[in-house]
Amino acid sequence: MWKSAKARSTNNEDWNKDMAKIEAAMDAGKAELSEIADVIIVGLGGAGASAAIAAAEAGADVVVIERTTGGGGSTAVSGGIIYLGGGTSPQVANGFSDTPNNMARYLKAAQPRANADKIDLYCQDSLAHYDWLISLGMPFNDRFYPEKHFQPMTDDTLLESGNEAAYPFPDVANPMPRGHKPGAGYAGHIVFDHLLARVNALGVRIIPDATVNALVRNESGAVVGVQYRSEGRNAVIGARKAVLLSTGGAEWNPDIAAASLLSREGVVPLGVPTADGSGIALGESVGAAVVNLDQCIVTSPFYPPESLIKGILVNVEGKRFVAEDVYHSRSSHAVLDQPGGKAYLICDNRNFGRPLLGELHAEVKHEVVGAWDNIPEMAMDLGMSADVLEKTITDYNHYAANGKDEEFHKQPKWLDPILEVPFGAIDCSVDSAYYAGLSLGGLDTDVDGQVLRPDGSAVPGLFAAGQMAPSIAIEGAAYASGLLVGTATFFGRRAGAAVARQTSRL
Repeated sequence: MWKSAKARSTNNEDWNKDMAKIEAAMDAGKAELSEIADVIIVGLGGAGASAAIAAAEAGADVVVIERTTGGGGSTAVSGGIIYLGGGTSPQVANGFSDTPNNMARYLKAAQPRANADKIDLYCQDSLAHYDWLISLGMPFNDRFYPEKHFQPMTDDTLLESGNEAAYPFPDVANPMPRGHKPGAGYAGHIVFDHLLARVNALGVRIIPDATVNALVRNESGAVVGVQYRSEGRNAVIGARKAVLLSTGGAEWNPDIAAASLLSREGVVPLGVPTADGSGIALGESVGAAVVNLDQCIVTSPFYPPESLIKGILVNVEGKRFVAEDVYHSRSSHAVLDQPGGKAYLICDNRNFGRPLLGELHAEVKHEVVGAWDNIPEMAMDLGMSADVLEKTITDYNHYAANGKDEEFHKQPKWLDPILEVPFGAIDCSVDSAYYAGLSLGGLDTDVDGQVLRPDGSAVPGLFAAGQMAPSIAIEGAAYASGLLVGTATFFGRRAGAAVARQTSRL
């Protein structure tokens, strides 16, 4: 648990002058001025906690305002995978010769819309960030999980978590596993608990169960505080240096979700209910640019078992439409692009297995439609043309026999002919399987988290970090597990250090 916020009191002349300036900037009569800090952070998830640590370690007086009692945001309920590379100790221990440049080549190819400078910074400092996480006590180890799995339940640290080994990326960069998980199962709570412990150790003041409803600006337009509501009253805290927003995503905001695939019927929000875009609205209220609202992560893993990857995904017309060895967000986005969002995974007796996602989450189902001794009967029951489905499977068997997928470039290790009866079909359609999504849009920022206006100029006194401030995870179909938690903690730290360097605006 965290420490409660306690207002600092002093009678010195500078304090009184600062208070007077904040009071002058306030909307008179609507709130009471409670205190002043160097830095105010709105939201205590992975990004907010990392920013608070960096700012406090730099000597700033930090106050965090959090809507919930316990904090954590989407980081705490995530799988806890953190995307890192460039030669971490688990990579080295398992013979993976990654470099920052190799990592950057992959990310730039996978996320061409992302800011190249942010990618370069993240990759060059990835090892240092891994060391920082270790310094917080996160229990990483040097074990590698060798199977393809969206969320291993073991405590092996290193895992493959993206499209690095899927076409066309091996032609751009050497494939490397870069998912790093500090514990067994869903480890997001482990990540956040260690961040929070350091926040508390530094004496950062935290105001829980409080909602920020306005930013306070001075006569020149600089952000110099926040107004928040707690226990039925409005209060204001002044910020000498800056305000940093880290309120998470917007997948629970229907107006924002409407611009992306999150609006599709059957796609459910994956983040915490407080991921409602409130921080984005605060930024917009002072002229911040909003970017990337059309992008989101939508995912519905059909593996493990990994043997299912050797099957084929076909649409209602009986045609393949994606390489089945891609990361599950990429295949899920591809399903959503098919007629009616309909798709089936076809496999034979050798490679069939019931998807394990339903065993981990009772509400999640990929239903097995049936088993057949021949393709025409399967096609008829699935509402497909028998001729089309037979050609699709014949072509795929030819690719498997030759070790080269001429149509979608599925890697040879996952090519296996569909020959042994009975044949099986698993319903992966959006109206049948479980599809969940996270938003990727938010406030535009520079590499230090300074919030930008549409013309590229900075909003004075305002910074942002985390899911609400797009950095590297820009295109949902090219997402890799761990990018959101990785960039939230990394750019949260960077923004926290940047706000601490600001000179007083009071």
